[in-house]
Amino acid sequence: MPIYEYFCKPCNTIYQFLIKRVTPETSPVCPRCGALELDRVMSRFSTPNTKSGGDDMDDMAGELAGLDENDPRTMARAVRKMADQMGEDLGPELEHALGRLEAGEDPDRIEQELEAMGFGSDEGPGGAAGGSPTRDSGLYEA
Repeated sequence: MPIYEYFCKPCNTIYQFLIKRVTPETSPVCPRCGALELDRVMSRFSTPNTKSGGDDMDDMAGELAGLDENDPRTMARAVRKMADQMGEDLGPELEHALGRLEAGEDPDRIEQELEAMGFGSDEGPGGAAGGSPTRDSGLYEA
């Protein structure tokens, strides 16, 4: 059974939920404040799918070792591949940023514009005015 992480904006906390059946209706409730609209976030640790039967983590490590960090298209491909192997949804903000990287835009400019919109700062969608989100150590059923 998969464990997914969800962010509660009012609590500025990330919670882990054991999801027995993933359906579009699956929507956990914040165990602390009872908020109904939690945002799914990418987990800090995930076990990759083993579709090829090989060791995907070793394959990915080899690919990252040869990554041209000055090529925005290569960076975007690597992020997409990692998310695919982990089975993670990137969310609309990251999808937008990756699309811009794939078009060859300057990564520093994209980062500056996202920060200006509040992404990646303590005041914006990634956090609350109180700072970076905290992580609850519990595991809850949804």
